Amino acid sequence: MFPQTKERLMEEAFAALEAKRYKEALRFLCAAEQLGDHSFPVRLGLAVCCYELGEYDEAERRLAGLLDEQPGNGELLQMYIAILLQTNRYSKAETVIRHALRRPSLSVSLREQLHQLLRFSEKMNARTLPPAEWKRVRRLLESGDIAEQLQLIKQLEKEDIDPVLPLLKQYLRAPEKSPMAKTMLLRLLTGKRVNETVTVEKFGRCMEVVPSALDEQTETEFASELLGRLEQQLAAESPSLYETAADIWLRYAYVLYPFPPEPADAAAWLAALHWMASRFLGLDADATALADRYGVEAAEMARLCQKLYEIEELSSL
Repeated sequence: MFPQTKERLMEEAFAALEAKRYKEALRFLCAAEQLGDHSFPVRLGLAVCCYELGEYDEAERRLAGLLDEQPGNGELLQMYIAILLQTNRYSKAETVIRHALRRPSLSVSLREQLHQLLRFSEKMNARTLPPAEWKRVRRLLESGDIAEQLQLIKQLEKEDIDPVLPLLKQYLRAPEKSPMAKTMLLRLLTGKRVNETVTVEKFGRCMEVVPSALDEQTETEFASELLGRLEQQLAAESPSLYETAADIWLRYAYVLYPFPPEPADAAAWLAALHWMASRFLGLDADATALADRYGVEAAEMARLCQKLYEIEELSSL
């Protein structure tokens, strides 16, 4: 390590923070932390960057640790409560505020701010959805019209979903409900930072997830890698064939989410996608020859083609 490396990193980090270049500041602060700088300013800077970049879980974790060290720090407390309110954790916010108000050392202005936040948290915890609205959500979710269901989920992006969260969780675990709508609904819960465990059932597979902890990039890693291999195989040979195959694969991965494709056999999927895309474009395609080209069994290729075809049918509803 060069002399004064950590000092230079800190200078760059706080210059970036002052200019509100939070991604850049986060990079410098992480580097300083990796070099062993666990000082309060570094950890506070990391918490601020995470908060400003929308990484609320990490920001909350870091701020909780800082508050353990400085429980009387009003700025830390306000930032911590702001994260809880941002992520709709009103019950926890109410608990934290009540605990803070017991401290006699609070300034008059901070105490008044906390009382205002407490009233807001209590109001949010006590709110109920009007019966007519609850019935509307239930009716649309139980509707056999997938278009209506998708439209409802889209509308919920602009609304507070806490009152109807039990209905949404019920939909995700119902085996007969639309897998495509479940993907859209799960992404809604992720965007709303829902921190409760939900059960998702699709195609006979069941999984428990916490939406706020889902990382779509990680969950779809295999699908992304296969898309790259598909481009290598087909783009130069036939752009239209590649685009058609890519569309089929992206629809499949979307409807399947958050489950990974099975099996994790890239060659078999490539063969199946090549054959399906050829059929969609009206091209002659010999199944045996394609299976040989990719080094897979024709029966396995046909099985995966059937899976892709079933998703295509669902997507066209």
